[in-house]
Amino acid sequence: MRRTIYLQMLYLIDMHKSWIALDGSRSYAPRIIFKRSGALLCTFRTIRLRAIYKHNGYERGTKWSISEYELDRALAVYRKRNSEVKARLKKGAFYMEAKDVNAIVELATYGLLKLELSEFPLYKQR
Repeated sequence: MRRTIYLQMLYLIDMHKSWIALDGSRSYAPRIIFKRSGALLCTFRTIRLRAIYKHNGYERGTKWSISEYELDRALAVYRKRNSEVKARLKKGAFYMEAKDVNAIVELATYGLLKLELSEFPLYKQR
């Protein structure tokens, strides 16, 4: 995943948050990847998210850790499904929207985590 897309995703999660907050983005964690040739142990950047309110059966303070590898795979699937996003991201990472991040994180977590990011940034909601 390109660094600009990764940073834009972090920015959008932070600015459009509703019930979940960005807890950390500078951590690295080992992950096991299963390929046809066997299992590989790799180290990836991870996004750590934390529930700031009780929501959808998740208690306040619940934490998730999503690896960049999973986000990259989800982004590839999302680009294939949505040609409009593919065209926008070719222009640059700045064209990524909150709804795109919602879909990418949902795909990366296999439907377990839905961010429900607001349409407008926090500073415009007041």
